[in-house]
Amino acid sequence: MSRRAVLLVDDNVAFRESLACLLADDGAEICEASNGREALDKARDRALDLAILDLNLPDTTGVQVYTELMREKATPCIFMTAEAEAALVDEAKALNPLDVLRKPFELALFRTLVRRVLL
Repeated sequence: MSRRAVLLVDDNVAFRESLACLLADDGAEICEASNGREALDKARDRALDLAILDLNLPDTTGVQVYTELMREKATPCIFMTAEAEAALVDEAKALNPLDVLRKPFELALFRTLVRRVLL
């Protein structure tokens, strides 16, 4: 995988860091954020190749973050959630992401989705 920019947003630090290590091992350049505001600030000056967003964030939803990102540039997205309400999952699916993954998910599936975009 070449150095492609990935925005990784999750408020669970340990989970986010483990995914970041996995992506970095595959050669991705990771931009990490723990909430929506931080994600949008960090994404503002970057050309992103992929966004990986938790649906439930402390200050907003992954859907709202992705909607803002899409105003700047069409970017592939993977949503992930442990306990999102059905209505929020439906909103996420309506945005045509690569997938909406339920935590915990298989890392092999996650890697396959990421590599489909970044390779």
